[in-house]
Amino acid sequence: MVKFKRGHLYYPEIPIHKVLEDTAKRFPDRPAFLYPKKITFKHFQEQVDIFATVMKNLGVKKGDRVALYGPNSIQWEISFYGLEKAGAILVPMNPQFKETEVEYELNDSEAENIIVSQSEYPYVAVVKDRTNLKNIIVIESEEKPDIPNGTIGWSDIMAKTKPDPPECEFNVKNDLATLVYTSGTTGLPKGTMLTHYNLVSNIIQVSQTFELSELDIAIIVLPLYHIYGLNVGMNQAILLGAAQVVTPRFKVKEFCELIEKYQVSYSLCVPPIFLDVVRHLEDPNIKGYDWANLKIFNNGAAPIPLELLERFDKLAKEKCNAKEATIQHGWGLTEASPVVAVNPMYRRKMESQGTLLSDTFHKIIDLETGKELPERGQTGELVIKGPQVMKGYWKRREATEEAFWIDPKTGEKWLRTGDMAYIDDEEYEHLLDRIKEMIKYKGWSIAPAELEDLIFKNPHVFDAAVIGKPSTELDVGQIPKAFIILKPESKGKVTEQEIMDWITERISAYKKIREVEFVDDIPKSGSGKILRRELIAQEKKRLGIK
Repeated sequence: MVKFKRGHLYYPEIPIHKVLEDTAKRFPDRPAFLYPKKITFKHFQEQVDIFATVMKNLGVKKGDRVALYGPNSIQWEISFYGLEKAGAILVPMNPQFKETEVEYELNDSEAENIIVSQSEYPYVAVVKDRTNLKNIIVIESEEKPDIPNGTIGWSDIMAKTKPDPPECEFNVKNDLATLVYTSGTTGLPKGTMLTHYNLVSNIIQVSQTFELSELDIAIIVLPLYHIYGLNVGMNQAILLGAAQVVTPRFKVKEFCELIEKYQVSYSLCVPPIFLDVVRHLEDPNIKGYDWANLKIFNNGAAPIPLELLERFDKLAKEKCNAKEATIQHGWGLTEASPVVAVNPMYRRKMESQGTLLSDTFHKIIDLETGKELPERGQTGELVIKGPQVMKGYWKRREATEEAFWIDPKTGEKWLRTGDMAYIDDEEYEHLLDRIKEMIKYKGWSIAPAELEDLIFKNPHVFDAAVIGKPSTELDVGQIPKAFIILKPESKGKVTEQEIMDWITERISAYKKIREVEFVDDIPKSGSGKILRRELIAQEKKRLGIK
């Protein structure tokens, strides 16, 4: 067996906001942002100090949860570092959320303060009286900057506040920096408790692997509410001193133009972005772009077909002058802050998910016995250990215990990834399938149980089961499909489309059911658990997939 010795890194025991403070001291006059406006690290830090003061003046104390709800923006990043400096715990919320999801996360996290973009505010207004919210700070829209009554205008409060930030003491290995909600296979989404040490460790691990520096320019197109965009995107750029090009959402033409205009050197992506860029560049009416400075296009969040990566690589080099660009991919999970393994720049094995980051360890355990499998190449559940692994799930003691495997020899806790995998003789990880039943749609993770909980509220539904139906489209992965047993009195009186429309009105667009099948029976175990594997096998057979 070939063995590799990984280097050990130093992980400073500092809170995450100190990463920005250190960078601002090293590079005060370097640009932290190039787009949508140019701002130096010195000015960025000054704005963070003001916002930390705003938090203190509103009565936010160490350990309080503060929600941040809106698309990517410079204000989002200032808010993040300001609330962290004030000792608060970030609760990042998906800007695609609607009222049901907003209400759930606010109440589960017990947040009393929220920073929200004006476009998302109506959902907060609807649920405010059903939550513990005391203060609502609205990031004004440029088109209609008039803020609603009973809220605090972000620009106004920033202009009127003189910097006097609090000085909090942190136990960084124990104190939480953020609660990133992740959907499980049963029940509702859980808050993943990530400490300051988790976040700082992972960005140091990742920056070493990516071989980037303060001379690089990042385009931040992945959503900052997601741990991939938050830590690998934003926080890594701050650690490096790299300038950011920040976009509120992905638009393929704008994305390609911004890479050219600001000479972007690296981008973090997901499969749908790769596919959209390929389709755009394959258009004969598109002459191409100048991406001469591009060094890295990294894929994460979901598996990607090698054929798509090869098409992208060819087009980027032939049509966009990206001669030095390296296409790479790796993997991770929210519970690991998020990165676990990446294909190294110097030795890529693209059919794998890559090799471990420094100071991260892995084992394969038998699915039945829970014992470690001793030989490389054996398939089982992948478990990991490292400084980036979460503290646990917020207010979920039992779920936290279930998330870890205890090594019977050493008593050490290892995070159960829920992935079927094997490790080859060169220590590359190969993820084969999900043990958990999450639906992976275009890089999004969707919990079947959450959709079933909603469907059961429909007055026509007697029983339901949701699965991820395999898709033949390159960038989709799976689509949420519902099998529904109607109540006897509703049969023939409601259509599949009417059920789908009802669901769409009540859930984020990416979570909506894309196919409904009315059935007379849903397969279940003796204990009443839905046998999703049987439904998935049935769909694969219909599609001719083995």
